Amino acid sequence: MKKVSVKIQDDLMYCETPPFFPPCQYPELQAWEDKRTDDSNQVYDAVRELLRGLELDKDHWGTAAWNPFSAIIKPGDKVVIKPNFVIHHNAGRDNIEAVVTHGSVLRPLVDYALLALQGNGEIIIGDAPQANGDFAEITKKNGVSAMVDYYRRAGKPVRLFDFRKNWYPHGFKTGTREDLPGDPKGYRLINLQERSFMQDLSHKERLYGADFDRSFVVSKHQSGHEYLYSGSVLEADVVISVPKLKTHRKAGVTINSKNMVGANGDKNYLPHYRVGTPSEGGDEYPDRLPLFSRFMYRLNRFCFDRLLIKNTMSSRFAYLALFGPFDLLRRVVKRCTGYDYTMGHGDWHGNDTVWRMCLDLNQILLFADKNGVICNRPQRRVLSFVDGVVAGEEDGPLRPTPHHAGFLAAGVDCSFEVDYVCIHQMGFDPMKIKVISEAAQSEYLRFVPPSAKEVCCIVNGKECDYHEVNMHFKPQQYWVGHIERQES
Repeated sequence: MKKVSVKIQDDLMYCETPPFFPPCQYPELQAWEDKRTDDSNQVYDAVRELLRGLELDKDHWGTAAWNPFSAIIKPGDKVVIKPNFVIHHNAGRDNIEAVVTHGSVLRPLVDYALLALQGNGEIIIGDAPQANGDFAEITKKNGVSAMVDYYRRAGKPVRLFDFRKNWYPHGFKTGTREDLPGDPKGYRLINLQERSFMQDLSHKERLYGADFDRSFVVSKHQSGHEYLYSGSVLEADVVISVPKLKTHRKAGVTINSKNMVGANGDKNYLPHYRVGTPSEGGDEYPDRLPLFSRFMYRLNRFCFDRLLIKNTMSSRFAYLALFGPFDLLRRVVKRCTGYDYTMGHGDWHGNDTVWRMCLDLNQILLFADKNGVICNRPQRRVLSFVDGVVAGEEDGPLRPTPHHAGFLAAGVDCSFEVDYVCIHQMGFDPMKIKVISEAAQSEYLRFVPPSAKEVCCIVNGKECDYHEVNMHFKPQQYWVGHIERQES
C-alpha cells in the first residue's frame, strides 16, 4: 500500500533566518558539531513529523540512531534536491513565498540526506527557473543561497546549480537571450520516440515552446520527441522533488508531476501549447472569444512571429511601440472589470499539450539511465515533499494569490499518488487534471488512481481518509467550473 504523509497546521510559518537551524537539539543530530538552534523554525519539526508519518526507520524513532533516509540514501550516493524556483517575483511584488519553494523546507531534507550519506556522497540543489527568472535573486529571497554557503563553510558536500543553458536577464520582450554556464554535469539529449505522450498529438507544426522561434520546438517533436535533460538529475541515485503547491494557468495545478519541467536545460524543447483555436488544430485559446480578445491574440502572434523571433534589441523596441498601447488598454479594461479578456497562451482548461510534456519529463526521470538511455525499470528512487505552508491559488504559477494553508505532504516512490492526495485536498478533482488522469492511462508510468483503501494517508500523525480534508483553493479563472471536486 502506498503511503502519503500530510501535515496541516494553521499557524505554521516559515523560518525567516537562514541557514534555518533546527528548533532544538534532536537526538539523531547530537553528533553534529554545530549545536546552534532557532526556536522560530517550526517547519523543521513539521518536516520531521512527516518523516515519522511515513514510518521511515520507525524502530529508531526518538533515539540517537534514527536515520530516516537510511533505507533510501546510501553512503556514496548522489542526491539531487529539485525545488521549484520558477521566478524571482510575484506579479512584481517582492514577497515570493507563494511562488517558490522556501529554504526552511529544504534545510531538514539536506540534514537528513547528509546523515544518511555518512560523509560519503554529494547533494545538489538545482532547478531551471523560467527563462526570465533571476536565479541569484530567487535563492537570495528564499534563503537557499545563504543556507548553501553555510554548508560550504562547514565543509559539507552541498552545492547549488542553475540547470539552464540560457536566459533572458532583462525579460522576454524587453531584453535578449544570453548564454549561462549551465549544468556543470552537462546534459543528455533524450528522444522518447513512440513512448512520448506527444506521439499521437495532431498539428505538431503549431507547437509553441518557451521562445519566439517556433521552428526549433517543432523540429524537436516532428520525427521523434527530444528533451535536453539535466546531467545532474540523471546521474543522481536519489531525487528529492520539493515542489510548491500552486494552481497553474496551463495545467490546472503544479505539484510533483509539473516540477520536472525544471530538469530540462533549454526551455524551448518544451511544448507548452499549439497556436490557434481547436477548430484550427490549436489549443492556445477557445474557438469563441470576445472580439477584443481575438484582436489582441492576432496582434500578439504577429509580433511574436515577425518581430520578437529576432533576438535583437531593435525588435524589442519595435514590439513595445506596436503592442504597448493595446496592452495598456487591456490593463485598463482588466482594472475596471476585474476580468482579463486576453487569457494568455494556452492558459485555459482546454490546453491539450502541456500535460503531455510534463508526463514525458516524468518518464525520463524514472526510466532514463545516467547516459539518457530509456529503460523498462525505474533507474532511481524519487521522494516527494510538497511545500504548501504558503501555497498559491488563483492566477498561478507566476502571479498566485498567497494561500496560507500550513500544509506539507510527502511520499516515497509515489509522486503521482502524492499529487492525487494534494489535489483532492486543495478542493479539486484529480481526475479532471489531465496530467493525473492521463498518467492513469499510461502503460509506462503504472499509476493507479487510489481509492481511500489503496492509499494510507497519515494526517498529523494519524491515519485518516484523505477525502475528509478540503482546503477550498480557488482555481485560476479560466479553470473555474472545470476542476472543482464534487462533495458527496
